[in-house]
Amino acid sequence: MSFSVSSFWESLVSALAYAPVTIKLTAITFVVSLVLGTIIATIRYYKVPVLSQIFAVFVTVYLGLPTMVAILLYNIIFMTCYADVANVLHITVPISEVDPIIIGYFVLILGTSCSVSESVRGAFRGIDKVQFEAGYSIGLGKFKTLTRVIYPQMVPILLPGLQNSLIGLLKASNLVSAISVIEIMTGALLPSLLYYSYLEGYVAAALVYWLIGIGIEVIGYLAEKNSGKYLKQVATG
Repeated sequence: MSFSVSSFWESLVSALAYAPVTIKLTAITFVVSLVLGTIIATIRYYKVPVLSQIFAVFVTVYLGLPTMVAILLYNIIFMTCYADVANVLHITVPISEVDPIIIGYFVLILGTSCSVSESVRGAFRGIDKVQFEAGYSIGLGKFKTLTRVIYPQMVPILLPGLQNSLIGLLKASNLVSAISVIEIMTGALLPSLLYYSYLEGYVAAALVYWLIGIGIEVIGYLAEKNSGKYLKQVATG
């Protein structure tokens, strides 16, 4: 089996050209999921009536749904319902002109929010209840106790898990190619369709994913290091 350096280079350049699509998809999904996951975990931790039960069932059920199945399922539902909604709202944009990455965002945000919420719930259990009482004792309400006392202390506990979730999200982002979104993997294989050099395309895609993954690892390491310094300053200050 021969390996063509020129074909590999073409695939690498093509993969890098579409890397911003993957990075944007991963970053926006992660930030939104972090916010939603924290809200869901907080509601479940405080056992808010009705909402906590609804989210408990939703998270349990949704975590059992494979991402690929969810993407294809929601894509079919979207295409089926779009015509009816367009008629009601008088939308003139044909479905062929709607960017399918919207479905990718929707599916990945739902799945990642569920997994992040479980990590946040675990972090809640790692905080001593004395910390809650300390916040209440100095006159802070539940919201201020959470934002000023509890959440900052949860960051070091959460960081390793969030780092793994982010890398997992990066790898799962290539599944949006199933609904015609061109990202790193699909971009790397575009030259392969001309020269049938699929090995070179896969190696190029793997290299780009590795580089982004290394970047996430470095950022995670620096975040953990700085969060430790922050907690020491809080403890001594």
